[in-house]
Amino acid sequence: MAVDIERLNVRYESLRNERAAYDTAWRDLAEHFLPTRFKVDTDTSTPKPEILNRKVVDTTGIIDMGTLAAGMQGGMSSPARPWFKLGLSGVDELGEDSEASAWLDEVTERMRILLHRSNFYNAAHALYGDLGTFGPGLLIETADWDGLHFRLIPCGEYVLDVDEKGDVDTFMYRTRMTARQILQKFEEKNIPAYVVTAAKTPSNVENWFDVIHAVFPRSDRAYGSLKGKDMPWASVWWLRGGSAHTGVSKTAVLRESGFQDFPAFAPRWDTCGIDKYGRSPAMNVLPDCRMLQQMGATTLKSMHKAVDPPIIVPARAKAIEVMNVPGGVTYFDPLDQNMAQIQPLHQVNPQLIAAAEEKIKNVQQKVHDGLFADLFKMLIMDDRRQITATEIEAREREKLILLGPVVDRLDREFLSPLIKRTFSLMMQYDFLPEPPETIAGADLKVEFVSVMAQAQKLVSTSPLDQTMVFVSGLAKGAPDVLDNINTDVAVRMYADKLGAPASLLRSEEEVEVIRKQRAEAQQMAAQEQQTAQGVANMEGMSNAAKNLGATPVGADGQTAMDALLGGLGGM
Repeated sequence: MAVDIERLNVRYESLRNERAAYDTAWRDLAEHFLPTRFKVDTDTSTPKPEILNRKVVDTTGIIDMGTLAAGMQGGMSSPARPWFKLGLSGVDELGEDSEASAWLDEVTERMRILLHRSNFYNAAHALYGDLGTFGPGLLIETADWDGLHFRLIPCGEYVLDVDEKGDVDTFMYRTRMTARQILQKFEEKNIPAYVVTAAKTPSNVENWFDVIHAVFPRSDRAYGSLKGKDMPWASVWWLRGGSAHTGVSKTAVLRESGFQDFPAFAPRWDTCGIDKYGRSPAMNVLPDCRMLQQMGATTLKSMHKAVDPPIIVPARAKAIEVMNVPGGVTYFDPLDQNMAQIQPLHQVNPQLIAAAEEKIKNVQQKVHDGLFADLFKMLIMDDRRQITATEIEAREREKLILLGPVVDRLDREFLSPLIKRTFSLMMQYDFLPEPPETIAGADLKVEFVSVMAQAQKLVSTSPLDQTMVFVSGLAKGAPDVLDNINTDVAVRMYADKLGAPASLLRSEEEVEVIRKQRAEAQQMAAQEQQTAQGVANMEGMSNAAKNLGATPVGADGQTAMDALLGGLGGM
């Protein structure tokens, strides 16, 4: 069933009005933390190159936000190391299926290759910056036979809506397109005549138009149909009425299709209830960043006055050329009663400047703490080959606890849907290996093995580590204490917490077979050794008898054996 475009357009305008309260806050946040990244969809001016932010005096917020984005990238979805692995849920015995484990490892490797070949990591880095600055972010994933494609929608150009559970299930965004771009993207039969005319007129081909794209759950559709208009998720593009250069108020549908899966990820840094846009850590330190701008400007003025102070000059000295430059010389008559000495209007106390600089450092540290700069610097500056989740857990446990809810939320709202969406696209474009029959009916399970995910998990391994250290210490004096430890369980538990590949550990059945074979081999070796020892003993006795029979002990030629037998006979 075709969508009611006028009703959809009204809903879009309503969501924009609801979001308007955030626009002012987001613009202020962008100036202090992420310049040039905020683009409000109420702006109808012709796109132009961004101008550098001339209002910023202290760049602490901007630098720390860059550190946060890079740290989140390196800690949660690093392109330099594995950060996820696939499993199966719903059928427990599949965990011991080596064929299924090999298939999952192959799928994981193919998925990593696809993500590396796409623009995912660049888009994810920008998304983390949006989350840290504004609170929400919107990243769209599509695919074709060339691979995966990701597009980050700037904050201020999209609106969100949530379902009864508070999960984002609707997004709409404005994009500005020229007449030529519209003609390239959509079928000409769906494009209004005035846009086609503009696209074919050299002087108007670069005219800009507002195009809206909406994706939302379809409530009225024909189940079982493979048509785009019957997909679970509706996708509608339309030309917004009142676009620049047209004067036309009527909306026009450019394309209506759909998706099998929700094609976007709209994570929030933090939310309260069914909050659509959430909050960001930058909101918490925005007052400190504002203070830094004022303190920085005031301190700079004080320093300028200290090195180039305003001076007080007698009125009669107007006729004298005052050389107020480094090394300049000004001549005047000291005997003239009306010619007093030229001197600074006031003196700037250097100690006050030093105190102001110390106060600025204290405020900067508050911004560092609020944006987790120290933790993220450790993640991105330490040698990737040496740093481990154990070191992070030991050195930054308190900060990791603060980030725990954020990591869990991003796993649920961004990374898990990303992996499942990518798996679905790989299935659609036939990029999956042939699955084994044993996994029929099993659901895909995603587990994260990034540095931050492992560090969160390793908190739960502390009891295991401490127990093993304690038992090992006791075993030096009382070896029997080791009988209390089920080492098989300990190894599998630790490997699971570390996120080791499923194929790394043998199944319990394989371990049992290996141990049985080892026991049989040891038993056979013991029997062979016992038999060899018996043969050796018999050979030894035989050689001894020969020696006794051949050894003379008397003058008459009597041997030791004769003497021994004679002695036995005498008994």
